[in-house]
Amino acid sequence: MSNEGSGEDLQIRFRHSSGTDIGPFSFEDGNTVQSVKSVVFARWPTDGPLAKECPSSAADLRLLCSGQFLDNGKTLKDYRKLMGSTEPLAIVTMHVLVRPPQAGKAADKADADSGKPAKSGCACVIC
Repeated sequence: MSNEGSGEDLQIRFRHSSGTDIGPFSFEDGNTVQSVKSVVFARWPTDGPLAKECPSSAADLRLLCSGQFLDNGKTLKDYRKLMGSTEPLAIVTMHVLVRPPQAGKAADKADADSGKPAKSGCACVIC
């Protein structure tokens, strides 16, 4: 990380709903949430319990801090108050969720072609 600019280092670990942690990783508070998601995606575990729920892209990840979903366009500095103590050596814990896979359009098209009624529904995940 560069010492230029006013960015401060934050240590952030990401806790999955299974209780498994990823990280901690070091970020500057000027990093956007989208860039943080890209780092988490790039370092997603390939073995262990999280390998079963591997996201297909960084866009499949949702980050939560103090019960609030983080907006991709905002920076970590924008969420500083939600993080609580960010003193040196403090590690901030954020929750990471993987969006469930969406039903493929090919399956919907096949149902439409077969004359079956369209399937509708929704899913809610509360952690």
